[in-house]
Amino acid sequence: MKVQNIEEEINQTKNHLAFLENRLKEIQKNCDHDFKRNHNFERCLKCNKAEALYY
Repeated sequence: MKVQNIEEEINQTKNHLAFLENRLKEIQKNCDHDFKRNHNFERCLKCNKAEALYY
């Protein structure tokens, strides 16, 4: 594989990852959360969003 091909594939993968991260944020933002608590954090059973309970 040429270096240019590898760089192009890396850039495509980065773009796809950015798209997926934005989509995940959108889903978690609009979720009707159902949190399950732990000692230090709570995690939504629907969208897997985690929030710290203590800092």
